[in-house]
Amino acid sequence: MWARQVAIIRSTDGTRRTVELKSSGFSMLMCCILLFLSSCSSLLGSVGPAAPTRVLSKPSPSPTLARARIDSAAESPLKAQLAKVQQIMASMTLDQKLGQLIIVEYLGNSYTGTGLQYMIANQYVGGFLYQESNHNFASPYDVISNVAAFSKQAMNDAKIPLLIGTDQEGGLVNRLYIFHGYLPSAAEMAASGNPQTANSQGSLAAKWLLQLGINADLAPVVDVHTVDPPVLVTRMFGRDPNTVATYAGAYLNGLQLDGVAGCLKHYPGLGAITSDPHLGLPTVNRSLAELENIDLAPYKLMIQADHPAMIMSTDVLMPAIDPALPAELSPKTINGILRNQLGYNGVVITDGLYMQGIRGRWTLSQAAVLSIMAGDDLLEGPYSPSQVAVVVAALKQAIQQGKLTIDRIDQSVERILLMKVQYGIIK
Repeated sequence: MWARQVAIIRSTDGTRRTVELKSSGFSMLMCCILLFLSSCSSLLGSVGPAAPTRVLSKPSPSPTLARARIDSAAESPLKAQLAKVQQIMASMTLDQKLGQLIIVEYLGNSYTGTGLQYMIANQYVGGFLYQESNHNFASPYDVISNVAAFSKQAMNDAKIPLLIGTDQEGGLVNRLYIFHGYLPSAAEMAASGNPQTANSQGSLAAKWLLQLGINADLAPVVDVHTVDPPVLVTRMFGRDPNTVATYAGAYLNGLQLDGVAGCLKHYPGLGAITSDPHLGLPTVNRSLAELENIDLAPYKLMIQADHPAMIMSTDVLMPAIDPALPAELSPKTINGILRNQLGYNGVVITDGLYMQGIRGRWTLSQAAVLSIMAGDDLLEGPYSPSQVAVVVAALKQAIQQGKLTIDRIDQSVERILLMKVQYGIIK
């Protein structure tokens, strides 16, 4: 497996974007920079109804001694990051490794009374999510400084620094509303005709999230709006993959370049669903060619161009890919397409494993094991110490039965810890 190293560049119009440094050589880095500087004005400055076009090209390496030296220097931060990760992993117990694979929720606003402190300090969970629907921001946690203090206390109790996240999209899914009021939806950002609007909103969200001690945002949505009325309403950026990738990419860059790990969702796509996945398992009956040209297209465009820290898999059945298993539990969908075909090797987080489309058929522990077998890294769903204990026990049993291996667990732990190092969560 290869790991990612991200560099930051700023274009002539002030927009910052990420460039991935890999062992393909300094020329690839320079070509990417030149390509971006020559094209970013048209990409991020277009106004009007026409859909922006994203063109990806692969520079041809032409190594020289000088370039090789610079390439080696560029790789050294990544080597240091990986060395730090390996050093941490060398001293981790199995319980600590399995804990890293779990990101929890909690019900209410008491740090100790909800079991959150126990899940962090004693069960070593990798992180937690703030959810307004769980009353996490009820008074006194409707004040920025109080939430920041809550986050700091949680960090202090963690053996390994936590991924602290929320869903901040804007519009209908606006976790910052209680602190900052209404913020524009994806549809409204795209309606501006200027991707810089989305970039600015992402950057502003990052600033405000970090003030709360939140270092990860489960956004943006990259589903392509293709049915009416849309179940996701205004949460989508547009009706074609290029528009979605352009505006979602701008929002993602605003987040990530200001220090918050972003997350593309909902893989492999909910833009064509006609039922709420919270209430049952939706099915998208498209051909593989249609899925590749529509639903999967934003991921194909954005994985290499925008380097998302995370991608969220979801519970949708796409028979053309896997007629038996929903996406987040499907090796064909995660390992087969997302990992192998689309080349994504970052962190894959599941959608809530408590959603009806999953729990109507599988228990939480069964879904957790199937998710890791499929290629997911982070399990989202447990919200009590007892649920965490059940998931950990199921993962241990799967290892004992040969369904999972320690190497497979280590693979996910390495991805998660590397992301935490690259986003400054682990110092």
